[in-house]
Amino acid sequence: MKMRLHPEPFERIKSGKKKVECRLYDEKRRRLEVGDVIEFESRETGDIVEKEVGALHVFPTFEEMFVKYPEERINNVYQYYTPEEEREMGVMVIEFK
Repeated sequence: MKMRLHPEPFERIKSGKKKVECRLYDEKRRRLEVGDVIEFESRETGDIVEKEVGALHVFPTFEEMFVKYPEERINNVYQYYTPEEEREMGVMVIEFK
C-alpha cells in the first residue's frame, strides 16, 4: 500500500522518531493487516520509505485516539480531514514495527 505524506511527518517517519500514523478508517485503510508493508512517499521530494505494520487500532473519533496517542495531537488532523469524514468512517492508528 502506498500513502503520501507532507515533508515534516515523512522525515519523522524516515528517521524513526514517528512510530505511528493516524488516518481515517476509510475503505483503503480497512484492507491493511499486521505484517503489510506501507510505502510512504514524500509529497515534496518523491522520496520513499517503507514501514511494516506492527499493529492496527481503530477509534470512533480523533479525540478518543488522542487519549491513547497524545503525541499525535501535535498534528492538526482537521487540516486533512473533516469532522463529517471522522464521524462517517472513524479513525485508525497504524503502529510500525
